[in-house]
Amino acid sequence: MRILLVTTYFYPQNRIPVLRVGQWAKYWALQGHEVTVLTTEKYPFLGPYGLSPQLPDSVDVVEVPFLPDWLRKRLERSGTSTGGVPSGESTGQRLRQRVRTWRSHIGSLVDIHDMWIAPALRKGLELLSRRPYDAIVSSFSPPAAHIVATRIKARHPEIVWLADFRDLWAHNHITSARGILRSIESTLEKRSIRNKADALMTVSEPLAESLRQRYPQHPVWVIENGFDPEEFPDWRERLRPAPSAAGMLRICYAGTLYPDRRDPTPLLMAINRLIDNGVLSRDQVALDFYGQNEKELTAILERCNGNRHGIVHAHGFVSRQESLAAQARSSLLLLLESSEPAARGVLTGKLFEYLVSGIPILAVGVDGENAAAALLHHTGTGLSALTAEEIESILERSLRSGCFGFYQPQPERIAQYARDRQASHIVGEMTRIREARPC
Repeated sequence: MRILLVTTYFYPQNRIPVLRVGQWAKYWALQGHEVTVLTTEKYPFLGPYGLSPQLPDSVDVVEVPFLPDWLRKRLERSGTSTGGVPSGESTGQRLRQRVRTWRSHIGSLVDIHDMWIAPALRKGLELLSRRPYDAIVSSFSPPAAHIVATRIKARHPEIVWLADFRDLWAHNHITSARGILRSIESTLEKRSIRNKADALMTVSEPLAESLRQRYPQHPVWVIENGFDPEEFPDWRERLRPAPSAAGMLRICYAGTLYPDRRDPTPLLMAINRLIDNGVLSRDQVALDFYGQNEKELTAILERCNGNRHGIVHAHGFVSRQESLAAQARSSLLLLLESSEPAARGVLTGKLFEYLVSGIPILAVGVDGENAAAALLHHTGTGLSALTAEEIESILERSLRSGCFGFYQPQPERIAQYARDRQASHIVGEMTRIREARPC
């Protein structure tokens, strides 16, 4: 097949969303399909960068510039260090922090990638004028990717269009718009998807059910996030040793913090109680946080006096290789999610790297109805807990027994989340859609 992948995030951006679409592109090409990636020009402020592409030469990446020169120059003058990694309080960092605040009010409306829609559409139509494509796969977020895809589809209705939702658009639990803006956001989504997309994809059954309620006429497939078996070739061997809870207890979190949503407060309270009660020495435990979360982490720690024993260490942004190495050194990997009903279907890309790490996973803020809790139970790789009391009990049992007895990984169940299997499955579904169409 000839596949056009429409995505704003792509290599070398060092972001988890890049891995989902990037590894699909890789395996589609390795499986013999022709892949063109239509994406944004990678300006410095769109970093951090440094994620190695590892793509076959047959993947054609088309970057489309979209900023006017005056804005591009202003942003590029404002201070990012080599490779797009923010240095101090760069404009890129400040912009991301402001956008995070705005998103809690305006949702996905008014995004800088909206400026990419018109030039990306022109480039996409130009590509189709040169040769036909069998399928378009677009990936949200931001909305620009789906908007470009729907406009291409309107001009070329013969193409199969799959709209991928890594996260929900109008009903996103973190960035959903408020008031009248919520209605506008919902209308924009429906205009883009209804009567145009051939099928929808998302990462979990709860999110799929939400999409089915909004689009009952569309097939909705669950294609979870996953892992690249070439990046983790020894993943099965990693699962074999029984992890020990003796010695240093090192807990690692690599990802984004959202106070009151993806928030480590219950874990901090539990560990501080264990130290206060003499179950654990302050010298025997460390909580390592990786990512551009310094301000959020500082606010959380001040609010709950969470670092009164000096056990929390903020390492900032690091390369993917450093992040994976930090995970491998850890005793427990921390997953954070909100317990609110709208978040029950969220399965972050980071979780699937955790599955093949060989390290037990502790999910905080996740109840038994959450898709992440179900996944941990299904694969035998971890436990979930909502309260500090639950976490304290889990850790105390493990420390007293000297092992994480709940960690009993199931390799064959984990294998279903390999990206090569997913890529093959998606192409199979696209082929069935094409073959079902009347001649």
